[in-house]
Amino acid sequence: MLANLKFRLQHGSYLRNEHGIKKFAEMSMGQLIRRATKKSAFYREMNENMLVEKANLRTRRDELYERPTLDAGGFFSVRRELWANTLMIAVILAAAVFLNVLSVEAFIDERASIDGILRWTSAVLMAIVLTGGGLIIAERLIAVLIPRHAARNQHSAHNRTVMAVLWGLLLTGVELAILGLAEVQAGVLVARGGGTLLYVGYIVAASILPLIAGAFRWHSMRYIDRYKTTLALRQIVSRLAQIDSLLRQNEEYESNFYKIKSIEYWDLVNEFKTYKDNLNQKAGIVEPLGGHFAQSYDLFQAEANKRYTQDIRDVTAQSMRKLALVDASKPVGKKIGQAPDERPAPRPVKRNGKPAGQASEDYLSLQPVR
Repeated sequence: MLANLKFRLQHGSYLRNEHGIKKFAEMSMGQLIRRATKKSAFYREMNENMLVEKANLRTRRDELYERPTLDAGGFFSVRRELWANTLMIAVILAAAVFLNVLSVEAFIDERASIDGILRWTSAVLMAIVLTGGGLIIAERLIAVLIPRHAARNQHSAHNRTVMAVLWGLLLTGVELAILGLAEVQAGVLVARGGGTLLYVGYIVAASILPLIAGAFRWHSMRYIDRYKTTLALRQIVSRLAQIDSLLRQNEEYESNFYKIKSIEYWDLVNEFKTYKDNLNQKAGIVEPLGGHFAQSYDLFQAEANKRYTQDIRDVTAQSMRKLALVDASKPVGKKIGQAPDERPAPRPVKRNGKPAGQASEDYLSLQPVR
């Protein structure tokens, strides 16, 4: 009863027309193609964006293959070592800043009438500058004296000597400033009952802690380049796999959406046709369909597929993305961004066993929209 009322209210003009079934089927077919086209456009835009990202990631991956990397065991060992060194540097810096804050605060307290927050703020800032400066200069000096890479040994001995003297002078200046400030606080501690051991220990700790932190940083920097390269490669490989999965999912979502909607609209057409046939029978009217796609399910699906193919899946249409990074003579793959042979082409191998870069295996010759 409700279905009859719905057809009379919404589609009364089709019920009154002598060719109402054909016209209603055409209207339903148009709605099906419009909705499928809109959904397909959404997925195509998403896929295009992911394909561009995939091409950029592959280019970046090929660049990183040219650099030294770590194997799986070395990667995790270096990561643990870097974490440990980072923790040690943080602890040492905290201790050094604390000692230098006390030293600077004692120096300011004896020679200036600055009270409250301003005095402590000045002490903290000065302590951070002295400690950070000592760390960075110590790390640079060690790096000049002990180069990490063979390429750096090619620099002239004169240049290395000049840089070593420069960093050495800067480190000496920072250490003298730290020693002078620490001596003031050490004297205050001795005046409050501390012994000679506390006096010497305070001065030595305040001056040597930045140097220790710089040594730990230099040790970490020996592996940081290879670690970061390996980490970036692992992230790129993971993202490429994720993009491939998303592309396949979008293919399935788009295909399933079309299939489901085509069945739904055929059910609607068939329901209308049954109701209209009943009305025609009562009125003694015969509406010949004559091979029209509204006559059967197979004809409806064939017509829908033909229109959808012409509108969306035209294999002769070329994509707007035209990047001449792949030989145009190579056949285009059946899936988005893939060549027919999914086995990767062999890469040139460097001396260290790492694959060298290649031009591009990407998605980037002229391809269909899909």
